[in-house]
Amino acid sequence: MKNLLIGVVILVLIGIAGFLYRNSVESHQGSIVGTGACTLEAKICPDGTAVGRSGPDCAFAACPAGNVEDADDGISYALPAGYIADDNAYGADTTLIGAFVKNATTTSSQTIIVRAYPIPDGETAQQVMIENTRLEPSDMPATASAFTPKVIGTHTFSSVVVERNEGIVDSAYYLPRTSDVLRFDIVAKDVQDWTDPGLVVDSLPEHQAFLKMLNTLQVQDK
Repeated sequence: MKNLLIGVVILVLIGIAGFLYRNSVESHQGSIVGTGACTLEAKICPDGTAVGRSGPDCAFAACPAGNVEDADDGISYALPAGYIADDNAYGADTTLIGAFVKNATTTSSQTIIVRAYPIPDGETAQQVMIENTRLEPSDMPATASAFTPKVIGTHTFSSVVVERNEGIVDSAYYLPRTSDVLRFDIVAKDVQDWTDPGLVVDSLPEHQAFLKMLNTLQVQDK
């Protein structure tokens, strides 16, 4: 009988100890969750890398350098290698939302420009594209036939070569949204065979890199 009583006491003590241990573990886990443990989610950056949540607010970490995340305008993309922000490009032009340059210290710098044109009430996206396209060097207005649809990644752009003169080749790619039209320009300089009628503009190295950038484009409608 005495041995049985001792056994019961031991079982009760083990049960109490287990209960206290479980409460301690759950309390500890709860304190961790309440002070910064983040859910195991990942955000895919435009260049394909993934970042997780961190910090006291569990916000997603910034994407690596080379990724442009423009939350105000609802777009993000991965810049081609060698391009950096051109802070000197911003001024009175309110449509300009991105400007980047390659070889900024030389006269042969290449340029990527991003703009957003609002669509006024009563107008269409195509009208906005035509109104904001001038064909250089003669400053001629564009017509609807000047635009070519191009599927890049998950988006369909309307492209047009706006300048091909004195070694400069400037191509514009338009992407309509609900309330505005995005425009992406690649301006290549020192193009040796710019006068060649058989030149395929998209085959130029800077244009090739630019098309890869457009393939990474992530867009939120506005």
